Amino acid sequence: MFCPNCGKEINDNSHFCLYCGHKFVNETEKQEEEIYSHSYYKDSYKKDSKKGQEKKEFSFADMFLKGVLSMLAIILCLFAGLMLKNYVAGDVFNLDKMKYEQYVENPSSIPELTQPETLEGLVSNLKEVQNFLELYLKVSDDDSDTKMETFDKYRKELLKLQNFDNTNILNGDVQYQIPRTEKEFKKIQKQYKKLIGKVGLMIVADESYTRYHLSEDSRFNYKKFGKYLPSDVSDYLKLRAKHYKACMFKDELIIKPYDLAKRIADYESFMNTHTEFRYNDEVKDLLFSYTFIYTFTSDRTNMVYINKKTFPKSDKKFIKNYPTSKLQELFSHLAASANGISASQFDEMYPYEYQKGLDAIKPEKSDLSDIFSTVRKNIMQLRSDDNFEYMYISATDTWCKYDPSKALKKGDIILGHSNDGYDIYDYKYKKTNQTLQLEENAKFFIKNNQLFAYSSKHLQIHSLESSYGSFSFRPLSVKGIKKIFPDVLIINIDTFGELSVQIDKPTGAQKYMLISTSGGNYEGYRLTGNMELGELSNIFTVSSDSAQVNWSPDVEGDTYHMYFITQQSQQTETTQTEE
Repeated sequence: MFCPNCGKEINDNSHFCLYCGHKFVNETEKQEEEIYSHSYYKDSYKKDSKKGQEKKEFSFADMFLKGVLSMLAIILCLFAGLMLKNYVAGDVFNLDKMKYEQYVENPSSIPELTQPETLEGLVSNLKEVQNFLELYLKVSDDDSDTKMETFDKYRKELLKLQNFDNTNILNGDVQYQIPRTEKEFKKIQKQYKKLIGKVGLMIVADESYTRYHLSEDSRFNYKKFGKYLPSDVSDYLKLRAKHYKACMFKDELIIKPYDLAKRIADYESFMNTHTEFRYNDEVKDLLFSYTFIYTFTSDRTNMVYINKKTFPKSDKKFIKNYPTSKLQELFSHLAASANGISASQFDEMYPYEYQKGLDAIKPEKSDLSDIFSTVRKNIMQLRSDDNFEYMYISATDTWCKYDPSKALKKGDIILGHSNDGYDIYDYKYKKTNQTLQLEENAKFFIKNNQLFAYSSKHLQIHSLESSYGSFSFRPLSVKGIKKIFPDVLIINIDTFGELSVQIDKPTGAQKYMLISTSGGNYEGYRLTGNMELGELSNIFTVSSDSAQVNWSPDVEGDTYHMYFITQQSQQTETTQTEE
């Protein structure tokens, strides 16, 4: 072949000319170079030498369609999630009702708020209590007053939690050193927030930052329980949630003066529009407390605030924005005096009654107590009111018939009849693991404020004895029986055996009791004859001068006789015989 550039003859398989260096291109490569050299392909495509693949052509229509489909998918997912949330919240499938019924079937499973040993234990226990409380308020058939009494107990127990501080339960859970500054304390707050925030608790510090304690986060109660409570209580919880932040620290305001003034106006308005409110004393105390702080905070006399006229501006703004407030006179005097007013002036101008010391909302310092004792009691009464028969009152060490109107205290117990005997319930109406068992037909009775059980099968009387919280029956001796039946003459069948006997009877009517100290089997025992039966099947009264009682230890066995002869009749018969 000849080079098309210089005309020299070269080999047919050469790729370039040896004389001029001209490169030879085969037909396929020439076609590809012509295709990819076109301006359209230069702008739209790039040849991938490694993979040998071309990128697809960009299409605005395809991208738009994909975007629309993606948006539709997201909207459908959100809609499905919202529907699911509504179904769950509305309890369409009665899941909450079913869950509550499980507690009704087993009231002892209702959680009890207990004195904690660790913070984790407190949080876990409190979470169980809160979840049941929400379930109870939502689906229980109890009336509104009963539900509110239970909720009130819950709020009182929350106030007790303020007694837990870093000197007891919190101390072991602190991973940092004892805080000395606000910055160090904020580390402590972050540490606890994840753990205690989920049950509506937070920690606050004292003025030196060396001590800190648990406190209630009011936002939690409104969010979790507000929708299940009466509207006025829900509104109050909402108000507490709105003003959940502390307003004072180290005798200084930690919120703006007018924010505190608005808080005062909100509580005053609520108090005046809810005159029959169940927490009215609590609202009065809070209103007084916030007004007192606003009036006498050290910030009011601070030169910085005086120069900026922060408080006078706040006073005048309150007067303007709340013209119907009964605190107008007080705020007018505050606005006219940069240095505030005296305590005597405050007492004269404060228009509402109040309790100094905030007595209505002081937390009790006693141990935590059971919130659901009344709930458990009501459930037990509805389920088996007839089953409760006897009560033990520990304060007086006495037994009595079950009385649902009596309030039980620690140490008291209840006996409820069951197929296995008598189940024992504690003073919180929680079933214990103890069951009193005697024979099937045993009769329980109360004498001298004590509980006894009579066994007709064995002709014995048992007293109920308690030892370190455990109960058991003990058969009474003849002497013990005489104490509870002093007017009864006791006949011990064991002393007669299988013989007919004659018994000298005093003049007139006389009560007798047949017993067996050995506790033999007298299952077929029957009494017949001229007599009157007493309160127990082994007690009878003989009134005639000469009577006979027939008894048989076995229905199909021999019959034995007891002849009751009065002494006077016996003497008369003897005299007549002698004559």
